[in-house]
Order: sequence, then structure tokens, then C-alpha cells
Amino acid sequence: MKDMEFAHQVGVAHFYHIFFEGCLTNFVIGEDGVEATIVYPEVQYTRMDEYMKRYL
Repeated sequence: MKDMEFAHQVGVAHFYHIFFEGCLTNFVIGEDGVEATIVYPEVQYTRMDEYMKRYL
């Protein structure tokens, strides 16, 4: 890492924290959490079972 450019060091650090430590998935929604389909009603969501029917 010491021989890499600074921009590459930053990128590697971000990848490490996101994919290895899972920083983006370590949070608590809490009691006041809202389901995504309520927050963004204009987005057409596909349920996982509907998505998987393509492969059956």
C-alpha cells in the first residue's frame, strides 16, 4: 500500500470497509423505520419470488 498512489489507497480502503467489514449493512432501522415501497411509490419493485420465476 505504501507504494501505491494516494487515490488507489483511498479506493482500496473504501473497498475494504464496504466489502470486508460490511460497513454499509451494519445499522439498526428502529421502530420508526419505513418500508422502501412507501418512501418511493413511483419505483416499480420486483419481489424476489417474482424475479426467481424467470429461472424456474
